[in-house]
Amino acid sequence: MKIKEFTEKIAEQVSTILGKNVQLKEVDKLNGAKFYGIIIFEPNSNIAPTLYMEDFYYMYMKTGNWQETLRQIIAVYESDSFPSYLDMEWFKDFDAVRGLIFHKLINYNANTALLEDVPHTRYLDFAIVYCVYYENEETGAGSILIHNNHLELWNRTTHDLARFAEENTPRLYPLTVSSMESILWDCMDIPGDCPVDAEGSLPVPLYVMSNDKRCNGAITICYKDSLKNFAMSKNSDVAILPSSLHEVILLPVNANDDFRELKDMVYEVNRSHLSKEEFLSDNIYLYRRDTDNVEIV
Repeated sequence: MKIKEFTEKIAEQVSTILGKNVQLKEVDKLNGAKFYGIIIFEPNSNIAPTLYMEDFYYMYMKTGNWQETLRQIIAVYESDSFPSYLDMEWFKDFDAVRGLIFHKLINYNANTALLEDVPHTRYLDFAIVYCVYYENEETGAGSILIHNNHLELWNRTTHDLARFAEENTPRLYPLTVSSMESILWDCMDIPGDCPVDAEGSLPVPLYVMSNDKRCNGAITICYKDSLKNFAMSKNSDVAILPSSLHEVILLPVNANDDFRELKDMVYEVNRSHLSKEEFLSDNIYLYRRDTDNVEIV
């Protein structure tokens, strides 16, 4: 049974059990990834959250127990308390959203269909797309991808979005740069008073650039002077490895170094460690101090 067939069958049975209108939803994610979910419509509500089926599908494929899988889906739905109404009038007012506009990087060629309906700026082999950050007491924090019809609603241009995003993004998502050693030690939960010295534990000095939320942090390479300041601190040019949408790896290098092994490594990691929607690029990049510019190697 494929996941679409699974979701269709679940939607039908959940509708029968709950006595509510339940519909299948196919969601196109970044890089051509597709998620399947069900929407359970509540009477007199303008909110219809999507319950994604991937985890439940894998549960069923592993156990073969349809009734238990169905029970778990309904239990998850009933355990979440969704507000019955969400006021989105503020989103229509550009003055209300201008301070919340931010940008992020995605791969250009892998998202051409999406980009037909989304204002964007081309940068190297990326597209810079624009979102609105929101935080609500009932629904939590999230973001809304800006589409062409939003520009029409606001009577604004992509240039306007780029200007506000350049100002807002470093404030909403502050820059972080950490050594790979420190991240690895944090992951291993080593006590701060441990006498072991982590310096030099990696054969080359690697650094992770992202934001403090570790979400869509690859855009930090576009923050004003972020690469320039790092390169100055290391007194070298900088190779940029696109780890994912959420972060990049920085490596101090010389401009005439051989980058073939690094490119092979990025290609392999992209296919063995990343989900499809987190992919950013198979290329590697070089920041040159003499030109203050980034180029594809």
